[in-house]
Amino acid sequence: MDLVPEFVKELTGRRRYEALMGNTQGLAMLLDGVKSLINACEPPPGTLYQYSARIEDLEDAHKQAAEHLRAFHLRVKTFEADLIAKPWKVS
Repeated sequence: MDLVPEFVKELTGRRRYEALMGNTQGLAMLLDGVKSLINACEPPPGTLYQYSARIEDLEDAHKQAAEHLRAFHLRVKTFEADLIAKPWKVS
């Protein structure tokens, strides 16, 4: 027997969904800032390379992170109705 009213379940699901989407958008904004930081790491011509990772490696990692975040965002939007309607359980 379910003791939690449907109204409470919906609010809980909606709040959690909104928090998840807000965090996803915040991560996307941070990744945009990382791109300019990567570009600032480019050494001037003729100097020795001082960084532990190459710029190309950092750009590839940034691109992969942005693609994964975009895929996660699309997947969450696909299941938006289910995430709002049902209570979330963490096991």
